[in-house]
Amino acid sequence: MNKYREQLNKCIQVVDSVRNMINVRRIPSNAISYNDLYSALYQLIPLIPEEYHTFRDRLRDKILPNLKTSDLISVNQFGQQLVTPQNGINPYSFGEVIATITYLNGSSNNNPSSIWENIHPQIVAVSKARFNNEHYADAVEAAFKEINTRVKKIYKDRTSVEKDGAKLMQAAFSVQNPIIKLGDISTETGTNIQQGYMEMFAGAMTGIRNPQAHNNLLITKDNAIRELHFASMLMYKIDDELV
Repeated sequence: MNKYREQLNKCIQVVDSVRNMINVRRIPSNAISYNDLYSALYQLIPLIPEEYHTFRDRLRDKILPNLKTSDLISVNQFGQQLVTPQNGINPYSFGEVIATITYLNGSSNNNPSSIWENIHPQIVAVSKARFNNEHYADAVEAAFKEINTRVKKIYKDRTSVEKDGAKLMQAAFSVQNPIIKLGDISTETGTNIQQGYMEMFAGAMTGIRNPQAHNNLLITKDNAIRELHFASMLMYKIDDELV
């Protein structure tokens, strides 16, 4: 755990350094080398405790492979394809890094004796009894349905329009016209955070809620704990809405 905490602190330092370059020095994220951030996250991933498996897998499989901005592809006058290598940070992936590292840092500081001590009260209300009765898939499905229900109500109250699932999340947390604002979109870092959370909310609906609801899937207790932590992170982030 000490190695994990030490590496997590290194990641926090690198993230803060990048944020400083963006917000204070006004350097666009795609002009900042991704190497230090990539290296810090790469070293963190194998140290992440098993209970945060969902975050570890997302860092490894989705965020890290997309952390670097894509190379520029062009065609010269002879029709030949030219590739201009890029070394900057993908702003949307950086937003997801901020969200993930912030949650891991908060959870590590709490050292809970029970999984429920760090879980959002609304998730506890709908999932704890199901979980304790060993209905793990039902507990997870209920958690993400509760997130959908909460966002749906906020969105309908503010727009008089009803949406559901991933489309709801994409509309509610849109960078262009956010109904629920999670980052200061007048800054690049805030825009990155908004985009990162939008993708996580939408991905949770298509990748976790929908399969559980439609296919009667069975999951292990450990997987349920990981997914409940993820649901809790999203629910707490709604609490932090910028007004």
